[in-house]
Amino acid sequence: MDIEAIASKFSIKVKGIKPLRGVYMAYTDKGIKIIKESKKDPEKLLYIHGMKEYIYRRGFHNLDRFLISDQGLPFVTDEGRIFIMEDFISGRECSFSNPYDRSAAMRTLAQLHIYGQGYITPTGAAERNDIGKWENNYIKRINNMLDYKKAVTQKKDKDEFDKMFMEDVDFFIEMGWRAYDTLKSSRYKMLCKAAEALRPICHHDYTYHNIIMGKQGRVDIIDFDYSCHELSCYDVAAVIQRVMRRFSFDIDIAMDMLTDYDMVKPITDDELLLTLSLSEFPQRFWRITERYYSGKREWSKKKFIKKYHETVDDKAFMMDFVNDFRNIIT
Repeated sequence: MDIEAIASKFSIKVKGIKPLRGVYMAYTDKGIKIIKESKKDPEKLLYIHGMKEYIYRRGFHNLDRFLISDQGLPFVTDEGRIFIMEDFISGRECSFSNPYDRSAAMRTLAQLHIYGQGYITPTGAAERNDIGKWENNYIKRINNMLDYKKAVTQKKDKDEFDKMFMEDVDFFIEMGWRAYDTLKSSRYKMLCKAAEALRPICHHDYTYHNIIMGKQGRVDIIDFDYSCHELSCYDVAAVIQRVMRRFSFDIDIAMDMLTDYDMVKPITDDELLLTLSLSEFPQRFWRITERYYSGKREWSKKKFIKKYHETVDDKAFMMDFVNDFRNIIT
């Protein structure tokens, strides 16, 4: 990979390069830039670029925009590979252990959702639209767990992972059905119907390393690779779950986060019920077992076991959390 050649296609001259977590920090004649390879197809990059530019034009400037190449595109190709370039955003990663950071992150997420509403996919871009898919996803993943249980039951020689899985799988299958029942009792389909006109967006990977805390209270959001059209409560539930795992599912912290979000973008009772449903669904358990049993074993068996323990050891706290959450919102 020739970083200087890539930068030249953006009419930028590189003076120095520093590798940084899978990307390159380039010191250039036009300031510090980030250069990274993208595995996305050009059509998907156009969708992400269009979304970010739409949000920026509407007044939300706290995000990483793609620079435009000499060919008028938000990417360049080099030796058959696709690369993007962005301005470097200075600051530190968000710390979910810091109450100030959590509050600022939730308020900034609410702003992103407000400014992102109404985004229409440009011609030539490949839209990613996850609205209306929850019910099918729940059923598919519950069936995955049932299939894995059947397969492991039939194994004569069970390994350590198998034995742990068999101890826990019934609990998480039950949680999956509970989440499904909550979803079916909600007005999810009505909200999805309304979303056809509102066209809400989600970041879909709103985690600490994609939230940059800058000077004077500025918060920037980066890495929109997984962004899509989706109900905004998906992002809300996902970030709360990430924080909850650090604090033994402390319901008070979760309610504070919802309050911070609600101060900027009011969250409805319908959205709270959907947030509960997403919190009930055992997404992490499904993911770790799906990776193990589908052959996607990019980790060693030792690491799989470690990740498994991280997933299941707090299941009692998770159950208390969803019960408390339900009592508060219903």
